[in-house]
Order: sequence, then structure tokens, then C-alpha cells
Amino acid sequence: MARRIRAFLGGVLFLIAQMLIGTGAPACAADRTTIVFPPDLTLSSEATIRIFAFRDGKDAPLSVFVNGKSMGTLEGGAFQKGEVPLNPGLNRIQAGPRSTRVYSLPGTAAKRFSLSTGKGNPPLIFRPVRLHPALDDGCDGCHLLKDGKLGRIDQKTACYACHENFEKTTGEEKRYLHEPVANGECTSCHAPHYSTLPKLQKDIKGCFACHDPFPVQGTVHRPVKSGRCTECHNPHVGLAPKQLVRNGNDLCTGCHRNFHVHHRGEAVAGSMTRLPPDIQKDGRSLSCLACHAPHQSTRGQLLLKTREELCRTCHPR
Repeated sequence: MARRIRAFLGGVLFLIAQMLIGTGAPACAADRTTIVFPPDLTLSSEATIRIFAFRDGKDAPLSVFVNGKSMGTLEGGAFQKGEVPLNPGLNRIQAGPRSTRVYSLPGTAAKRFSLSTGKGNPPLIFRPVRLHPALDDGCDGCHLLKDGKLGRIDQKTACYACHENFEKTTGEEKRYLHEPVANGECTSCHAPHYSTLPKLQKDIKGCFACHDPFPVQGTVHRPVKSGRCTECHNPHVGLAPKQLVRNGNDLCTGCHRNFHVHHRGEAVAGSMTRLPPDIQKDGRSLSCLACHAPHQSTRGQLLLKTREELCRTCHPR
């Protein structure tokens, strides 16, 4: 019974909020206003929220309404911003002809909030949203803004104005860039305005939005299994090929400290040991990758071959 009452009240509140928008200022069909932030279905832990909007071709003050009540105007020209109070619960914010829904739960640390909209209807899912601080500087920090129109700036130029230039080296240091970084495609991984994910990521799949996932059969390296790709790979630039955070065996021994000491040194020439010319080495030591796969193997301990096959690679009968 309590669940039905909550669902009913949620549906009533939703319908009331839907109707409140009708008491706001009449929308003008020719007004091409975009609410840059907040996006629709935002969950807020604050009693107020910041508003960012862009008016294509206009620079007149933009009126803003919360649940049909006038909150004055936003400040700025084509790019306008301001801050409005929120009521606890569902709020509808209208700026020009556009509107967006924000649910206010002051002090919440929840990552999602589900609001019932009535029997037979899917609930509305609200999520907290991270704002790109660059919005405070306006559109012209990342865009060309001329006569009220937005144009594009090279992404490297725009992003490196605030963020580290990953291509910059000191001395003869060599850097291995992730392909999107080298191509200046920052927004292939990061959202430029806001995101519900950490570090303004665009896709919850992370690396697997572009890279094929590894098979789950057999033995899977623990960081791979838990999706912690950045324990071995830097998403922007690495010190070694494939954006590895460390080079050679130092990468593996950063976590695996109890390695096979008797297998690490240069093999002694003799009748019992013949090191194949193509065996992987790290300087004068055998490479970990000579015996182990870095991501997944059908064998235990991520071995590339059976134990006997591996031994016979260097120790023939």
C-alpha cells in the first residue's frame, strides 16, 4: 500500500510540474536558444543550480523561470549564465523556449534517483552531472564567436590552453601518444560541456567504446577483468609503446614483486640452454612477455604455452 501511495504521489508531482511550465513566458518559435547546462534529468545535491545558455544570433537578456515563476534574467551576450534557486523535489527550468528538468535532493550523494510517473509509465532517472569549469569563461574560450554565431577552434589549441600539452617533451625524451590525442580528437573520449561520468568521460564503456574487449575464457589478468586499463596504459601519453606507464619488466614488477629471480638473468651458454634468437628480452634479462600474456590466456598464470613447451623453448632435450 505504501509503495502505491508513493507511486501515486510521484505521478501527481510530475504532472503538476509538467503543467507549471505553461505559466511561464510564451515561447517564441524564432528564438534559437540552447540550454548548455544543466541537461535534462539532472540530479542536484544543492539548493541552487547554475544556468548556462547560448542564444544563436541574439544577445538580448534571457528570462529564466523555475516551475513557472520568474527568476529574472541571465547575464551576458550571446552566451549567458546565472544561478537560480531550486525547490526540494522536481523542478522545471525554462530559458526562452527551452526547458530542462532538475530534481533537487540537498546534500545527497546518490548516483541516481528514480521518480515514478504513474502506473504503467517508465520512471524518470535523474543523475548528478559534472560541469566543465571552462564554461565559466564563456563560449569563446573553446569556440570562435563572431556575430553571435559559433565556429570551431582546433581541439588541440582549445584544450591545451588549459590542459597539459601531451606532445611537449623535455630533452630527447620520446613520448607515445594515444591516437585520439595525436589527432587532436579530445572529444572522442571526453564531453566538452558536462558528463555524468568522472573526468567528463563520454561513454561508460571507457576504453572498450573503441577497443574490442578481451575474451573472458581461461585466465584473465586482474586489471583487465575489472576494467582497470589505466593501471598499465596511460590514456593520453605513455613512456613506452602502446602508452604503457613503465617500460619493459618494470611494468610487471610494479605489481608482481616476487618474480622468478633464476629466470631473470642472461642465459649461460651450454648444452642445456639455447636461447632462441626471437625470444623476447628486456635488456640482458628475459622479458616477462616471453612466457606470459599481458591480458588473457587459455592457460593458468597467463602462460603462452604449456609449461613443458615453454621449458623446451630454451632447454631442449
